Amino acid sequence: MTTGELLATWTFPVPAFIACVAALVCHRASGGHRSARRTAALGAAIALSILALASPLALLAAGYLFSAHMLQHLLLVLAVPPLLLSALPPARARLRGPLAAILRRPVITWGAGIGAMWIWHAQTLCNAAATSDAVRGLQTASLVAMGAMFYWPILAPHEGDRLDPLRGMAYLFSACVGCTLLGILVTFSPLDVCPAFLHPADPHGLVTLIRDGWGVGAAQDQQIGGLIMWVPACLVYGSGILGLLARWYGGETAR
Repeated sequence: MTTGELLATWTFPVPAFIACVAALVCHRASGGHRSARRTAALGAAIALSILALASPLALLAAGYLFSAHMLQHLLLVLAVPPLLLSALPPARARLRGPLAAILRRPVITWGAGIGAMWIWHAQTLCNAAATSDAVRGLQTASLVAMGAMFYWPILAPHEGDRLDPLRGMAYLFSACVGCTLLGILVTFSPLDVCPAFLHPADPHGLVTLIRDGWGVGAAQDQQIGGLIMWVPACLVYGSGILGLLARWYGGETAR
């Protein structure tokens, strides 16, 4: 396969397509189409979902490039969930029930977000997700769900379910530290973080293109993956911290 042929490889999983359609229907039913901000947030979430799951990135992440897998991972856990939450309509009352009790515990939601990073990079699970479509589907759903749990205390539709700005900034900063540690570990570890990427099964004939055409060896691939987890993730968290600073300053000004 050539680079041009790879770029033309787009496939959208049926469950992901159904989820996107359902999101659009719910957005319309809730009146979200009347809000430019909410519509833009949902549109961005769907666009990033398509990039992660339907573009050539998804093919490369399926056992070929660890760095592509890591980029896909970050899109699903750090980019799509906050956009989906931002697309929700403001709530008049706080969330109720057992789920609310879980989402109001920052320790649990923080653990879900950071756990999504660490758990799926345990060697056994990482190998399984790289080689099995079923496990990869489970991984995709869990990453979005755990990412939404993580961002709930920051972007919940009702302000009463959100952390105050100072605690929110500490929450995001500590998450940045957690991702940094994982990124450093991956970057400087021996080539056994996810062995499935060392010797891909290569059903699409991409190994020659990647190794010889692009000059990306296994060592460079893992190092790039570690840097993706390390730097861009913290930039996302840093953007959230700046948003909370603006919210805090705005609240102080209003008072």
